[in-house]
Amino acid sequence: MNLCLSELEPSSVFGLRMKNALNRQSGSCVLTRTCHEAILLKKYSVTDPEYVLVLREAIVWAVQVEGCTGVLVLHDADTLCYIAASMSYLLSGIPASVIVTGALIPVNIPDSDVWENIDGAMMTFACGIPGGVHLYFHGDILRPLLSSRIKTAGRQPFWERDDIPCQVGASCRVLEITYITPMKPVSIGVLPVFPGMGSSFLDCMLSSGIQSLVLEYDGTGEAFNLDVIGSLRRACSKGIVVVLILTCVGRSDYRMGDEINCAGVVSAGHVTREAILGKLYALIGSGLKYHQVRDFFECE
Repeated sequence: MNLCLSELEPSSVFGLRMKNALNRQSGSCVLTRTCHEAILLKKYSVTDPEYVLVLREAIVWAVQVEGCTGVLVLHDADTLCYIAASMSYLLSGIPASVIVTGALIPVNIPDSDVWENIDGAMMTFACGIPGGVHLYFHGDILRPLLSSRIKTAGRQPFWERDDIPCQVGASCRVLEITYITPMKPVSIGVLPVFPGMGSSFLDCMLSSGIQSLVLEYDGTGEAFNLDVIGSLRRACSKGIVVVLILTCVGRSDYRMGDEINCAGVVSAGHVTREAILGKLYALIGSGLKYHQVRDFFECE
Protein backbone atom coordinates (compact mmCIF):
# COMPACT_ATOMS: atom_id res chain seq x y z
CA MET A 1 0.00 0.00 0.00
CA ASN A 2 1.29 3.44 -0.92
CA LEU A 3 0.49 5.96 1.79
CA CYS A 4 0.70 9.74 1.71
CA LEU A 5 0.86 11.65 4.99
CA SER A 6 -0.44 15.17 4.53
CA GLU A 7 0.11 18.34 6.56
CA LEU A 8 3.68 17.40 7.42
CA GLU A 9 6.80 19.48 7.04
CA PRO A 10 9.61 16.90 6.80
CA SER A 11 12.28 19.45 7.74
CA SER A 12 10.46 20.50 10.92
CA VAL A 13 11.06 19.02 14.36
CA PHE A 14 7.70 17.29 14.20
CA GLY A 15 8.42 16.04 10.69
CA LEU A 16 11.67 14.46 11.86
CA ARG A 17 10.00 12.91 14.91
CA MET A 18 7.30 11.58 12.63
CA LYS A 19 9.83 9.91 10.36
CA ASN A 20 11.61 8.36 13.33
CA ALA A 21 8.33 7.08 14.74
CA LEU A 22 7.39 5.50 11.42
CA ASN A 23 10.80 3.85 11.13
CA ARG A 24 10.35 2.30 14.58
CA GLN A 25 7.05 0.68 13.69
CA SER A 26 6.74 -3.06 13.73
CA GLY A 27 7.37 -5.12 10.64
CA SER A 28 3.69 -6.05 10.49
CA CYS A 29 2.93 -2.56 9.21
CA VAL A 30 4.23 -2.87 5.66
CA LEU A 31 3.57 0.43 3.95
CA THR A 32 5.42 2.42 1.32
CA ARG A 33 5.22 5.95 2.68
CA THR A 34 5.77 9.46 1.47
CA CYS A 35 5.35 12.63 3.54
CA HIS A 36 4.06 15.91 2.20
CA GLU A 37 3.25 19.24 3.74
CA ALA A 38 0.08 20.80 2.38
CA ILE A 39 1.80 24.15 1.94
CA LEU A 40 -1.24 26.01 0.63
CA LEU A 41 -3.10 25.24 3.86
CA LYS A 42 -0.78 27.70 5.61
CA LYS A 43 -2.35 30.50 3.59
CA TYR A 44 -5.79 29.81 4.98
CA SER A 45 -7.45 29.48 8.35
CA VAL A 46 -9.85 26.62 8.95
CA THR A 47 -12.56 29.31 9.09
CA ASP A 48 -11.88 30.38 5.49
CA PRO A 49 -14.33 28.96 2.91
CA GLU A 50 -11.37 27.97 0.71
CA TYR A 51 -9.81 25.74 3.36
CA VAL A 52 -11.75 22.54 2.70
CA LEU A 53 -11.13 22.82 -1.04
CA VAL A 54 -7.37 23.26 -0.58
CA LEU A 55 -7.28 20.18 1.63
CA ARG A 56 -9.38 18.28 -0.90
CA GLU A 57 -7.00 19.27 -3.68
CA ALA A 58 -3.99 18.06 -1.67
CA ILE A 59 -5.59 14.67 -1.08
CA VAL A 60 -6.66 14.26 -4.71
CA TRP A 61 -3.12 15.20 -5.81
CA ALA A 62 -1.66 12.51 -3.56
CA VAL A 63 -3.93 9.90 -5.12
CA GLN A 64 -3.82 10.96 -8.76
CA VAL A 65 -0.24 12.19 -9.07
CA GLU A 66 1.61 10.25 -6.38
CA GLY A 67 -0.40 7.09 -6.93
CA CYS A 68 -1.19 6.69 -3.24
CA THR A 69 -3.88 4.23 -2.23
CA GLY A 70 -4.13 5.72 1.24
CA VAL A 71 -3.92 9.23 2.69
CA LEU A 72 -3.50 10.01 6.39
CA VAL A 73 -4.61 13.53 7.26
CA LEU A 74 -3.28 14.93 10.54
CA HIS A 75 -5.61 17.71 11.59
CA ASP A 76 -6.53 19.89 14.53
CA ALA A 77 -8.92 17.98 16.79
CA ASP A 78 -11.22 20.97 17.37
CA THR A 79 -12.64 20.77 13.85
CA LEU A 80 -11.84 17.14 13.10
CA CYS A 81 -15.45 16.01 12.62
CA TYR A 82 -16.23 18.96 10.36
CA ILE A 83 -13.26 18.21 8.12
CA ALA A 84 -13.93 14.47 8.01
CA ALA A 85 -17.60 15.01 7.12
CA SER A 86 -16.77 17.59 4.45
CA MET A 87 -14.18 15.31 2.89
CA SER A 88 -16.71 12.46 2.87
CA TYR A 89 -18.78 14.43 0.37
CA LEU A 90 -16.05 16.32 -1.46
CA LEU A 91 -14.01 13.14 -2.02
CA SER A 92 -16.92 10.89 -2.95
CA GLY A 93 -15.79 8.05 -5.18
CA ILE A 94 -12.06 8.58 -4.63
CA PRO A 95 -10.13 5.33 -5.33
CA ALA A 96 -8.27 5.42 -2.02
CA SER A 97 -8.72 5.14 1.73
CA VAL A 98 -8.52 8.42 3.65
CA ILE A 99 -8.14 8.50 7.43
CA VAL A 100 -8.49 11.77 9.32
CA THR A 101 -6.97 11.91 12.79
CA GLY A 102 -5.30 14.31 15.21
CA ALA A 103 -4.60 14.73 18.91
CA LEU A 104 -6.14 16.27 22.00
CA ILE A 105 -2.76 16.69 23.70
CA PRO A 106 -0.04 18.54 21.72
CA VAL A 107 3.00 16.58 20.61
CA ASN A 108 5.37 18.60 22.82
CA ILE A 109 3.47 17.74 26.02
CA PRO A 110 4.07 14.51 27.97
CA ASP A 111 1.47 11.80 27.39
CA SER A 112 0.49 13.30 24.03
CA ASP A 113 -1.95 11.07 22.17
CA VAL A 114 -0.66 12.04 18.74
CA TRP A 115 1.58 8.98 18.38
CA GLU A 116 -1.16 6.65 19.59
CA ASN A 117 -3.49 7.97 16.90
CA ILE A 118 -0.85 7.97 14.16
CA ASP A 119 0.28 4.43 15.01
CA GLY A 120 -3.31 3.22 15.20
CA ALA A 121 -4.23 4.82 11.89
CA MET A 122 -1.15 3.32 10.22
CA MET A 123 -1.99 -0.14 11.51
CA THR A 124 -5.54 0.33 10.25
CA PHE A 125 -4.16 1.03 6.78
CA ALA A 126 -1.87 -1.99 6.99
CA CYS A 127 -4.69 -4.30 8.06
CA GLY A 128 -6.94 -3.03 5.30
CA ILE A 129 -9.77 -0.52 5.33
CA PRO A 130 -12.43 0.19 2.68
CA GLY A 131 -12.09 3.15 0.34
CA GLY A 132 -13.58 6.48 1.31
CA VAL A 133 -13.11 8.78 4.29
CA HIS A 134 -12.84 7.53 7.87
CA LEU A 135 -12.26 9.20 11.24
CA TYR A 136 -9.79 7.49 13.58
CA PHE A 137 -9.29 8.43 17.24
CA HIS A 138 -8.20 6.51 20.34
CA GLY A 139 -8.70 3.15 18.68
CA ASP A 140 -12.13 3.94 17.27
CA ILE A 141 -12.87 3.97 13.54
CA LEU A 142 -15.87 6.27 13.07
CA ARG A 143 -18.11 7.18 10.15
CA PRO A 144 -17.70 10.94 9.65
CA LEU A 145 -21.31 11.58 8.59
CA LEU A 146 -22.56 10.22 11.90
CA SER A 147 -19.90 11.61 14.23
CA SER A 148 -19.69 14.60 16.54
CA ARG A 149 -17.38 15.74 19.29
CA ILE A 150 -18.76 15.28 22.79
CA LYS A 151 -15.74 16.02 25.04
CA THR A 152 -12.81 18.43 25.08
CA ALA A 153 -10.57 16.14 27.11
CA GLY A 154 -10.19 12.54 28.12
CA ARG A 155 -10.68 9.35 26.14
CA GLN A 156 -13.01 8.84 23.19
CA PRO A 157 -13.91 12.51 22.64
CA PHE A 158 -15.82 11.67 19.45
CA TRP A 159 -19.13 9.86 19.29
CA GLU A 160 -20.87 8.10 16.43
CA ARG A 161 -24.61 8.67 16.63
CA ASP A 162 -26.96 5.77 16.00
CA ASP A 163 -30.16 7.80 15.79
CA ILE A 164 -29.81 9.25 12.29
CA PRO A 165 -31.43 6.74 9.93
CA CYS A 166 -31.18 9.07 6.94
CA GLN A 167 -27.39 9.04 7.17
CA VAL A 168 -26.79 5.30 7.41
CA GLY A 169 -27.27 4.18 3.81
CA ALA A 170 -25.68 5.22 0.55
CA SER A 171 -28.66 7.47 -0.21
CA CYS A 172 -27.17 10.16 2.02
CA ARG A 173 -24.33 10.60 -0.45
CA VAL A 174 -24.37 13.24 -3.14
CA LEU A 175 -24.13 10.68 -5.93
CA GLU A 176 -23.83 13.19 -8.77
CA ILE A 177 -20.77 14.81 -7.19
CA THR A 178 -17.37 13.12 -7.04
CA TYR A 179 -13.82 13.92 -6.03
CA ILE A 180 -13.09 15.31 -9.52
CA THR A 181 -16.13 17.62 -9.70
CA PRO A 182 -14.96 21.27 -9.93
CA MET A 183 -15.78 23.15 -6.73
CA LYS A 184 -16.00 26.76 -5.62
CA PRO A 185 -15.77 28.06 -2.03
CA VAL A 186 -19.09 28.35 -0.22
CA SER A 187 -19.96 30.76 2.59
CA ILE A 188 -22.37 29.21 5.09
CA GLY A 189 -23.85 30.52 8.33
CA VAL A 190 -25.10 28.45 11.27
CA LEU A 191 -27.69 29.80 13.69
CA PRO A 192 -29.40 28.07 16.61
CA VAL A 193 -32.99 29.25 16.93
CA PHE A 194 -33.38 30.86 20.34
CA PRO A 195 -36.09 32.85 22.16
CA GLY A 196 -35.97 36.51 21.21
CA MET A 197 -33.89 35.95 18.07
CA GLY A 198 -35.95 38.46 16.10
CA SER A 199 -36.07 39.24 12.40
CA SER A 200 -33.58 42.14 12.57
CA PHE A 201 -30.80 39.88 13.77
CA LEU A 202 -31.73 37.30 11.15
CA ASP A 203 -31.77 39.92 8.38
CA CYS A 204 -28.26 41.05 9.31
CA MET A 205 -26.95 37.51 9.03
CA LEU A 206 -28.75 36.82 5.76
CA SER A 207 -27.44 40.04 4.22
CA SER A 208 -23.81 39.28 5.14
CA GLY A 209 -23.09 37.55 1.83
CA ILE A 210 -23.66 33.96 2.93
CA GLN A 211 -24.94 31.51 0.32
CA SER A 212 -26.65 29.23 2.80
CA LEU A 213 -27.94 29.32 6.37
CA VAL A 214 -28.35 26.29 8.63
CA LEU A 215 -30.99 26.78 11.32
CA GLU A 216 -30.68 24.48 14.32
CA TYR A 217 -33.94 23.87 16.12
CA ASP A 218 -35.24 21.61 18.90
CA GLY A 219 -38.79 21.57 17.58
CA THR A 220 -40.53 21.28 14.23
CA GLY A 221 -40.35 24.87 13.06
CA GLU A 222 -43.86 25.93 14.07
CA ALA A 223 -42.94 28.70 16.51
CA PHE A 224 -41.55 31.30 14.09
CA ASN A 225 -43.33 34.65 14.08
CA LEU A 226 -44.46 36.37 10.89
CA ASP A 227 -41.47 38.74 10.76
CA VAL A 228 -38.98 35.87 10.95
CA ILE A 229 -40.92 33.91 8.33
CA GLY A 230 -40.84 37.00 6.11
CA SER A 231 -37.07 37.26 6.51
CA LEU A 232 -36.66 33.61 5.57
CA ARG A 233 -38.96 33.99 2.56
CA ARG A 234 -36.99 36.98 1.27
CA ALA A 235 -33.71 35.11 1.70
CA CYS A 236 -34.97 32.06 -0.19
CA SER A 237 -36.32 34.26 -2.99
CA LYS A 238 -32.79 35.65 -3.38
CA GLY A 239 -31.37 32.16 -3.78
CA ILE A 240 -29.99 31.70 -0.27
CA VAL A 241 -30.37 28.05 0.72
CA VAL A 242 -31.93 27.98 4.21
CA VAL A 243 -31.86 24.53 5.83
CA LEU A 244 -33.51 23.49 9.09
CA ILE A 245 -32.04 20.61 11.08
CA LEU A 246 -33.40 18.97 14.21
CA THR A 247 -30.92 18.95 17.09
CA CYS A 248 -32.81 16.62 19.45
CA VAL A 249 -30.98 13.34 19.96
CA GLY A 250 -33.10 10.24 19.46
CA ARG A 251 -35.23 8.61 16.83
CA SER A 252 -38.44 10.60 16.55
CA ASP A 253 -40.87 11.64 13.84
CA TYR A 254 -39.96 14.91 12.21
CA ARG A 255 -42.11 17.25 10.15
CA MET A 256 -41.21 20.82 9.41
CA GLY A 257 -43.81 23.53 10.04
CA ASP A 258 -45.96 24.36 7.01
CA GLU A 259 -45.35 28.10 7.22
CA ILE A 260 -41.56 28.01 6.93
CA ASN A 261 -41.81 25.19 4.41
CA CYS A 262 -43.95 27.44 2.22
CA ALA A 263 -41.41 30.23 2.78
CA GLY A 264 -38.82 28.06 1.02
CA VAL A 265 -36.89 26.61 3.94
CA VAL A 266 -35.44 23.16 3.26
CA SER A 267 -35.90 20.38 5.80
CA ALA A 268 -32.87 18.18 6.46
CA GLY A 269 -34.41 16.38 9.43
CA HIS A 270 -32.11 14.47 11.76
CA VAL A 271 -28.56 15.21 10.70
CA THR A 272 -25.43 16.44 12.43
CA ARG A 273 -24.24 19.98 11.89
CA GLU A 274 -20.94 18.59 10.61
CA ALA A 275 -22.66 16.46 7.97
CA ILE A 276 -25.06 19.14 6.72
CA LEU A 277 -22.22 21.62 6.27
CA GLY A 278 -20.25 19.06 4.27
CA LYS A 279 -23.27 18.31 2.10
CA LEU A 280 -23.89 22.01 1.42
CA TYR A 281 -20.22 22.57 0.58
CA ALA A 282 -20.59 19.86 -2.07
CA LEU A 283 -24.01 20.81 -3.43
CA ILE A 284 -23.59 24.57 -3.63
CA GLY A 285 -19.86 24.40 -4.37
CA SER A 286 -20.53 22.27 -7.44
CA GLY A 287 -22.72 25.02 -8.87
CA LEU A 288 -26.22 23.83 -7.96
CA LYS A 289 -28.75 26.62 -7.47
CA TYR A 290 -31.40 27.04 -4.77
CA HIS A 291 -34.16 25.10 -6.50
CA GLN A 292 -31.79 22.28 -7.43
CA VAL A 293 -30.59 21.98 -3.84
CA ARG A 294 -34.16 22.02 -2.54
CA ASP A 295 -35.19 19.36 -5.06
CA PHE A 296 -32.25 17.22 -3.96
CA PHE A 297 -33.29 17.32 -0.30
CA GLU A 298 -36.94 16.65 -1.11
CA CYS A 299 -36.06 13.65 -3.29
CA GLU A 300 -33.78 12.33 -0.56
